[in-house]
Amino acid sequence: MEKISRLIDFTGKTALITGAGKGAGMDIARVFASAGADIAITYASHGDEANALAEELRAEGIKAKTFKFNQADINEAEPLIDAVIKAFGRLDILVNNAGIYPAQPMNKITESDWDSMLDTNTKGVFFLSRIAAKKMKETGGGSIVNISSINASNPAGNLVHYGISKAAVEMMTRCMAHECGPDVRVNCVAPGLIWAEGQEQWIPGWRESYSERAPLGRLVKAEEIGKACAFFASDLASAVTGQTLTVDCGVMLAPCYDNSLKDL
Repeated sequence: MEKISRLIDFTGKTALITGAGKGAGMDIARVFASAGADIAITYASHGDEANALAEELRAEGIKAKTFKFNQADINEAEPLIDAVIKAFGRLDILVNNAGIYPAQPMNKITESDWDSMLDTNTKGVFFLSRIAAKKMKETGGGSIVNISSINASNPAGNLVHYGISKAAVEMMTRCMAHECGPDVRVNCVAPGLIWAEGQEQWIPGWRESYSERAPLGRLVKAEEIGKACAFFASDLASAVTGQTLTVDCGVMLAPCYDNSLKDL
């Protein structure tokens, strides 16, 4: 039997990580790079950070390149995939991490706000994935990992259009898995609140509230999202497609979690 350690080895494979110029995307890229993958990084407005990440990875012997990409513009999807394949020679893994998260009360959401959210978080993911899957099938197969959110199934105030966009991504994952097999597997990771430096400035009190409700007593680390994505893209998940893995430190258990049991 093959050793498990060999099953997460992306040596010779190319992973395209969208939105890897900031936040969790950077750590997702680092996780895949640590497993030997060549890394294609897209960014929309954080070019300096994306280029710095690529330089960091290249210093570690990883082939890495950045690509400016507006996910909301579906006309940019095919040129991006073509550019990645031209630069790396192949595309094996796509992690659809790029997305937006503007919280707004429902009565203040304009049509423009709605379109921007759905164009970026849903429509853009679909068209990029469709093109990537076609190219992967032509070269022997691959894996697509979408990034959803616990808000896809857990309603929250001020996030109606965001929750809808991510719920659609989870259904998209299941539907695409039907059509993309057997050569391409499609799965989804649904993160909970991810710890970030300076977080309290834009979500005061959320970190403490979340940590109190989560059985693991903390927020999710961005690296942990990367590890979940790497699992789905690896041979460890060779029989897994159309699935969503929640990575939230257990906070979705909060309604039925009894703190009195901790002392048992």
